[in-house]
Amino acid sequence: MKTSVLIRNARLTDGSAPADLLVSGGVITAKAPAGTLLESAAEKALDASGKLVLPGLFDIHAHLCQPGREDKERVATATAAALHGGVTGLMAMPDTEPVMDNAAQITTFMEICRTDALVEVIPSGCLTKGDGGEEQASYDSLRAKGVRFITDGDRAPDNMLLLYRAMQYASNLNLTFALRGDVPSLTARAAMHPGTTSYRLGLMGSPSCAEEIGLETIIRLSVDTGNSLHVQTVSTAGSVDILRRCKQKTAGLSAEAALHHLLFTHEDVGRYDTCYKTLPPLRDQSDVDALIAAVNDGTIDCIVSDHTPCTPFSKLQDFVVAPQGMIALDTFLPAIYQYLVEPGKMSWQTVVRACSDAPRRLMGLAPSPWKKGLRPIWWCLTRKEKRPSRMKRSAAAPATLHSWARP
Repeated sequence: MKTSVLIRNARLTDGSAPADLLVSGGVITAKAPAGTLLESAAEKALDASGKLVLPGLFDIHAHLCQPGREDKERVATATAAALHGGVTGLMAMPDTEPVMDNAAQITTFMEICRTDALVEVIPSGCLTKGDGGEEQASYDSLRAKGVRFITDGDRAPDNMLLLYRAMQYASNLNLTFALRGDVPSLTARAAMHPGTTSYRLGLMGSPSCAEEIGLETIIRLSVDTGNSLHVQTVSTAGSVDILRRCKQKTAGLSAEAALHHLLFTHEDVGRYDTCYKTLPPLRDQSDVDALIAAVNDGTIDCIVSDHTPCTPFSKLQDFVVAPQGMIALDTFLPAIYQYLVEPGKMSWQTVVRACSDAPRRLMGLAPSPWKKGLRPIWWCLTRKEKRPSRMKRSAAAPATLHSWARP
């Protein structure tokens, strides 16, 4: 049986006056000016004075690894980490083993989620069979299973004819292609961003122009075929300029930035710290500033975790051979607060738009406004130190770790 809860003196992000919220049976049953609802109306009362109550965040780019790579992460631990980081729903990338390129694999994955997931999980489907980049997957069967986003995850498309024909085929299926801008022949052997740090460390750099050329290409293909396109993990100022120009005249174009690209630069690699090896690589401070500005003005729609667990052994390898990836779910909202909101780089209204409203809109889900009769998805600032993800090391962990716990 669900407990009724009265949240008193809650400060909301919509700019309205503090309010009391009564939640009963998992649904908001009353909202009134602060101090007007009686504690006797609920089994449990929480005083939210001085705290901000937010709608739960929705992350549309997370790697859950199960089935097949439970040594990296499991659905249970990833969704526990999501709750710890203020995320109450997420979209899983299809790079499980085997990959989610058919209806049977989607069914298997969703059965795991039904028993193990602590938050809402929506699967994405593969662009190509086996995530191999050579043969189109069965989009009809994926769409029948509720898939809305088609992607090969971290693999950027290099066969433009295949991508063009896939977009033509899917044009009437109401699918969104989630792709990363890249020219694989320019970045295949790259380990990080080209600059003073890569030169000092003797590492080959991944040029910004590779992302920007790839981005221009996939936008042109989506426009020509009439498909919706979601650009994944934008990392350069040049890509921001392209998006800002194209979004003015292109319907169905959206974009995301990974949290680590808003917080760190290539200089954080220091002396071969593999924790900061990501895909795309961390860029210059000028790129970070451009990305933050793009989130603030809506050019970039969403902030994502790009939660990519790696085994501890793999991250202890030489920088060149170590895998790309960083975990971020368990510190997602605390890191946003400490590094973006608290310094004044981003408002809470922008955080809600980029981490809750826009992702839910792209997934075809209703937003989470404070209205009577809607299921609340909200979080209050509390303290908790335990970190539930299987992979414990996160570069995005705030110096003083705050967590956000659902009452």
